[in-house]
Amino acid sequence: MSANPSSLTPSNGAKKNRFLWSEDLNDFLTAVDSYSATVPEAVSAFNLEKSGLAVKDPRISKLVSMAADKLLSEIIHEAKQISLLRQQSVRNQKRRAEMAETLELTDLEASLKNSKIFLRRKKTRSED
Repeated sequence: MSANPSSLTPSNGAKKNRFLWSEDLNDFLTAVDSYSATVPEAVSAFNLEKSGLAVKDPRISKLVSMAADKLLSEIIHEAKQISLLRQQSVRNQKRRAEMAETLELTDLEASLKNSKIFLRRKKTRSED
């Protein structure tokens, strides 16, 4: 059973898909280059090297910085939502119209715990 030679060559549709994919990749890499993440690339590169990953392409550390940036923004957003819920319950209990919005460490800890990141810290005298 021999293969049909026409089935081994890419069709026009496959060539078009490959071209579109290449175009999308170039657009994505251009967008990556113009984005400045909260976590500096040098910090990401250092942590990658420290964990044993030798990165030659600087775009890799840029992508890691972008991923860390997304994780940070999700954690902070969730902490703010937890803080608003906590403050809403305090307002209902105290019936005070004016309260300053504050983000407490307990809000951040709850958000981190939801992301499976656990903190260990010593209790202060005020927490005892």
